[in-house]
Amino acid sequence: MTRTAEFRMKWAVATIASSALCLGISLYPKSERRWFIDEDYLYEHGNALSTEYLKEHAPEFAQQLEALLPWVLRIEVQHSPTDEAYSSNHGTGILLGGGQVLTAGHVLTENVTGDVSKILLTRSDGRVLHAEVDRQGEKDWALLRILLEEGAAALPSSPIELGSATEGEKAIFFGYPAMVGLSEEGEVLPFRKGDSQAGSPASTLSPMLIVSSVLDPQAMTLDPIAGFPPVGGMSGGPILNSRGQVIGVQVAVSKTTDNATGRTLHYRINAVPANAVER
Repeated sequence: MTRTAEFRMKWAVATIASSALCLGISLYPKSERRWFIDEDYLYEHGNALSTEYLKEHAPEFAQQLEALLPWVLRIEVQHSPTDEAYSSNHGTGILLGGGQVLTAGHVLTENVTGDVSKILLTRSDGRVLHAEVDRQGEKDWALLRILLEEGAAALPSSPIELGSATEGEKAIFFGYPAMVGLSEEGEVLPFRKGDSQAGSPASTLSPMLIVSSVLDPQAMTLDPIAGFPPVGGMSGGPILNSRGQVIGVQVAVSKTTDNATGRTLHYRINAVPANAVER
């Protein structure tokens, strides 16, 4: 190939690439798209990737998201009160039948050196509820029970059930990063705390979404495939299968790094399997 022909070939390739970029056309196959972002991420970008991934790869699953949101709750555990202040733990849970809320046990105990004074649950519609501990298990799960005040409207019956996981199946993980959530437009907003008293509503926000694949149903480890790495406040969030069943409750995130560079190679979501929960 002559230098002139080689130049023309390079110019043609560059022109095609430039045109594709202007038209919003990707030169890479969709299978090579990066769905999981773990550096310089923004919550809304990760959440948008998760939603788009489901619409493209599991549309029937995507259609269930809106119906599942009302049952995912933000949890605030107020503890170690003094005359002027108190400390708080933040987590996520899901409302089951009978007014029970499933979450991670460490949300109630981690760094708690004094008494727990309040457990506040916030629904996606902004309604704030009080709860108490029902029971806890050795495998880092806990069940709360909602306490309805006299005259308060009864909660709708939750359709959420516990189920079992299958290796390789897609699963979704809902969680509220501490003190933030998504508006109806998908914008990340700070959470404004409310109380169950009239005139003190909380923010109306939705939880974040991470799509994963079940690696080990027994140990309940998952490989995140779309979204972003779980962060503080998402502990206790439900892992749900395509049938809308809770197959686990998230308790930790771990990662494997390259010893030479320190670069993260793999993230893993660690959960307690639903069959370990004693109701």
